[in-house]
Amino acid sequence: MKVFYFITILALILCSCRNGSENREKQNVGLTPASSRLIIEEKDNYYRVVIRDPWQNTRGTELEYFLLPRGETNPGTLDESRVIHVPVERMICMSTTHVAMLSALGATDLLAGVSGPNLLYDTLIRKAVASGSVRDVGYEGNLNNELIVALKPDLVMAYGVADPSSGQLGKLSSLGIRVIYNADYLEEHPLSRAAWIRLFGLLTGRKEKADSLFAEVSLRYSDLAARVRKSAGQRPAVLLGAPWEDVWYVSPANSYTGRLIEDAGGDYLFSDLTEANSVPFSVEAVFRRAADADVWINPGTAESLEEISVADHRLSRLPVCREGGVWNNRKRITPAGGNDYWETAVVRPDILLMDMVAILHPEMLPGYTHYFYRRLE
Repeated sequence: MKVFYFITILALILCSCRNGSENREKQNVGLTPASSRLIIEEKDNYYRVVIRDPWQNTRGTELEYFLLPRGETNPGTLDESRVIHVPVERMICMSTTHVAMLSALGATDLLAGVSGPNLLYDTLIRKAVASGSVRDVGYEGNLNNELIVALKPDLVMAYGVADPSSGQLGKLSSLGIRVIYNADYLEEHPLSRAAWIRLFGLLTGRKEKADSLFAEVSLRYSDLAARVRKSAGQRPAVLLGAPWEDVWYVSPANSYTGRLIEDAGGDYLFSDLTEANSVPFSVEAVFRRAADADVWINPGTAESLEEISVADHRLSRLPVCREGGVWNNRKRITPAGGNDYWETAVVRPDILLMDMVAILHPEMLPGYTHYFYRRLE
């Protein structure tokens, strides 16, 4: 049972963090569209990048980087320890979402190392790891610092769940390795997360491609969300997540998936919950609301209704289970556990939204074949 629900808790933690205040968003015109954590400013001969609150439970933290064209000389006004010469030629990525951004831009050839390759869905990258052309650098807390230094990366794209200054990622910086702390996983909205491809575009010399891709995805997503608001009928009640050891960590309405449900025309059962992180509820408390659910999405790592019942027999008594309304984002998954939901879905939230609309309002997308989701039987 612990293995069954572990990814549920991790996903809730990663998807339930709030952005900065609305006032702060309005005051910063340099913000990347749809993102409250990434600021990109074009200067005379370089880009200034600011990443806000790049890890959980921090407020007011800003990390500044300067992207200077390769071959250009620091004018002397820039902190050299924050200068990254672009386009980078070798990069190490610590998250599957970072690899997905490179793949979308056709830039995986500059990938020198990854963390946790068993969790990757991308077939080509997994083959590159197997052949040794891309190296496994380990996990935070167990990073192979010697290998990272030996790979001579121009950049390590990392993420911090907590302030990493005293951890191994902090030590890499002291060794002269450039580390960018990517906060895409803390974004509340699917488009906010996808907007980080603009940073990867600058880093890889593919700015126009990144901007074009994000613009197209944003348009498709926004158009479909507008159609749903205008045309969808009654909003189905949606249950999200699954319990862990008799505690149901409920993702708030202002989370990544909560916003997706809203845009897809669903009525999230905890739409009244607005918090910084997931909130623990007793299973009984969730049951009282779950009895009204029309659809249940993301029930942990469950592959079938039987697995749900074995994990907790009480769950199988929910009407949504008996009526076949349970869907999980595990249609595209490798035997080792790599899930394309954490790769392609991050770059293509327009497809993710189509999946969700087809679940909640199938009449709006007749004949649609789900890409990331499948109904559990």
